[in-house]
Amino acid sequence: MVLTATGMKSGATDCGWRDLAAALWDSTGDADLRYFVLYLRLPRVAAALTVGASLAVTGVVLQNVLNNPLASSFTLGLSQGAAFGASFVMIALATAGGLAGLSLVALGALAGALAAGLCVLACSMVPGMTAQGLILAGVALSSFFGAATMSLQYFASDSQVAATVFWTFGDLSKGGWREAAVVAVTFAGGLAFALGRSLDFDVLRWGDAQATALGVNVRRLRFAALFTAALMAAVATAFYGVIGFVGLVAPHAVRLLFPHAGHAYLLCAAALLGGVFLLAADLVAQSLLYPVLLPIGIICAFTGTPVFLFLLFRGAARHAGRV
Repeated sequence: MVLTATGMKSGATDCGWRDLAAALWDSTGDADLRYFVLYLRLPRVAAALTVGASLAVTGVVLQNVLNNPLASSFTLGLSQGAAFGASFVMIALATAGGLAGLSLVALGALAGALAAGLCVLACSMVPGMTAQGLILAGVALSSFFGAATMSLQYFASDSQVAATVFWTFGDLSKGGWREAAVVAVTFAGGLAFALGRSLDFDVLRWGDAQATALGVNVRRLRFAALFTAALMAAVATAFYGVIGFVGLVAPHAVRLLFPHAGHAYLLCAAALLGGVFLLAADLVAQSLLYPVLLPIGIICAFTGTPVFLFLLFRGAARHAGRV
């Protein structure tokens, strides 16, 4: 609640707590301040909470079904697919004389992320494909979409390259209430699915063979979970750009705090922590180099990279201890 109120209060034009309350509840107050709070700051706060929660739940689901602590929409190539889709719209369609508006860019990013997700789903249906193999497939997809994006940029103008690069930074100011509402609806649907299959996810922790013996259709569960996670990540990335590492930081922070919690509890706690983490990161992005507003993707990358390396080193240490 404190972060939410601070997010509504802070911005290019700071306001006091009394002014904030007046903007929220007094329709006869300062019209300009009321507009800034209700249509610029509050949608940004809502976007931080919903996008952070959505990416965190995506991370929990992917890490469970793939049995890999490094699985997330970022490491599986979904974010890079979205970047390619957005770049294609901003460069190819604009060059051909089309109108590369924000809505069309979002549709292109959504198509790119879903294309990457479908590739991962197709790999999951290959007989004998393991969870570790899917992670490697995600790495390959990331390289492919990254190369495709750079190929587009090579033939683009300077302004188009600048636009595509800026899009990949991630920015919560790109959308308003409509975009935040779409992300919220997608998040609610994905969370409902994950909570409904939470017992199956708990059983899946024991391994595919044990889960199958207990009546879980592992292949169908993995396919449905991958599709749901891909859709959630694709919608969030399409509207707000590439925001990495939230799906890594939030789930692992929850697991460190509650190491023996069930999947349902992990989902809810990770959603809450993911939203709070992204909201805090956005406040840092707005205030760290004020009046320069940093893209939130930069703050998340600086925060998430040490966590990513920590997980790698911890996994290596555990493996060395078993040898």
